[in-house]
Amino acid sequence: MRNTIVLFLFFIIITQTISQDIRSLLLTKWNNIQYQCTNYGCSSSTTVSALNLRVCEIACLVNINCRTLTFDQSNNQCELFVDIPSQYGNLIAQANIITMTVIDDRQLSAPMTSSTTTSTPTTTTSLSTTSSSSTTTTTTQASTTSTTTTSSTSTTTTTSTTTSSTTTTTTTTTMFTCISSLTGATMLLNLLNSQSQSSYIQYSYNYIAVTTSTRLTLSFRMDLDNWTLDTLSVKRIGTSTELLTNGDFDSSSMSGWLSCNPNNATNIGFVQYNLIYPQSGYYYWKDGSTGAVDYLYQYFSSVVGANYTISFYLKSDGGLPNSANVYIGS
Repeated sequence: MRNTIVLFLFFIIITQTISQDIRSLLLTKWNNIQYQCTNYGCSSSTTVSALNLRVCEIACLVNINCRTLTFDQSNNQCELFVDIPSQYGNLIAQANIITMTVIDDRQLSAPMTSSTTTSTPTTTTSLSTTSSSSTTTTTTQASTTSTTTTSSTSTTTTTSTTTSSTTTTTTTTTMFTCISSLTGATMLLNLLNSQSQSSYIQYSYNYIAVTTSTRLTLSFRMDLDNWTLDTLSVKRIGTSTELLTNGDFDSSSMSGWLSCNPNNATNIGFVQYNLIYPQSGYYYWKDGSTGAVDYLYQYFSSVVGANYTISFYLKSDGGLPNSANVYIGS
C-alpha cells in the first residue's frame, strides 16, 4: 500500500498605515460685517483674489499666521489678517463683506487608517490508495487437476478538499467629536486675556432651538491660574423647568456633563469643593487648562423654534494667556 499526501498553505498579512499632519481651523462667520484694524499694534494684512468665500477660507488655512479673513463679494477680494477682532481693530457694518475669525487653531494628526488583508488560497489534499492481490489455488485429485486463479483486485480512493480565500479589511478613524460637533454652532461668549475679577459675572442669552437635541459647550484656557464656573441653567422661556443636569455641580461629580482634552493640555478642569469660591452650594467647575483649551459640554432636549434662556456665572483669576468661549447648537 502506498499513501501520497499533497498539502499547500499560503498566508499573507499586509498592514498599511497612513498618517500626516494637517492644520485645522474653527471659524466664526459674520455676514455684512467688515473687520478693520487701525490700532498701532495691528500687523499688515495680505490681499489675494479668490473666486469665492471657500477659496478665501482655504487661503487662510494654508497661511499659518492667518487669524481673520474678510471676503468682498463684490470684487472677490480676500484679505487675510494675523490679528483677531478681540485683540485689535473693530467690526463695522458693511454690505457684501463677510468676515470670519479663528475660534480654534491647531495641528492635528490625520485620521489613521489601517488595513489588514488575510488571504488563504485554495488548499487541495489528495489521498490515493492502491492495493492489489493475486491468489492461485491448485488441487490435484486422482488424475484430475483443477486450477483456480484470482488476480488483480485494485481499489483507488481520492479525497479532495478546497478552501476558499478570505479577505478582511479593518479601518480605524480617530476624531475629536467635541471639536467636530462645534461646526455650525453659535458662539455666545468669546473672552480673551480677561483681567482678574473679584466676583462672579452672570451671563445670560436667548436662543431659538433648531434641533430636538441641543448642545451647550464651554471651552477654557488659563495658564498659571483658573476660571471658576457655577450655576449653569437652561430654561424654555415661559417655563420654570430646568433642562440642564447638575448645572451647579452640587452632585459633587460631573454627572450630566462630558469633557474632552483634544490637545493634551495640562491642569484641565474638574469639579472642586470649597466653602468660599462657589457662586452657590459647595461645588463649582475649576479650570486652569494650560497650553491649550479643554472642553465641557452637555446636551439638553429642545423643541425646534422654541426660545430658551441660557445663563451661567463665570469668574476669571486673570492668569495669562487665557480664553473662555461658550457655544450653543450642533
